[in-house]
Amino acid sequence: MRNKNFKPEAAIQIQTEQLNNWKKVLLPKVYKALVEYATQDNAKAKSGYDICRGSSLSCFVENYALGYYNPASQIL
Repeated sequence: MRNKNFKPEAAIQIQTEQLNNWKKVLLPKVYKALVEYATQDNAKAKSGYDICRGSSLSCFVENYALGYYNPASQIL
């Protein structure tokens, strides 16, 4: 069940903590791409569920490693 009170601010705090963990293990250029991808929709999020975090971050890193990330098109 979804929490109707899951605010974007709470999700951004989670996202920030998770990005800080990724920063410890990623190359700077990969981390920069991850941050750009993860935060691109933060300003227009209506709920915490609209914030990129958790497995979405992991999937981005996996796709980046496989060469599927194209920064020009923002498509994985």
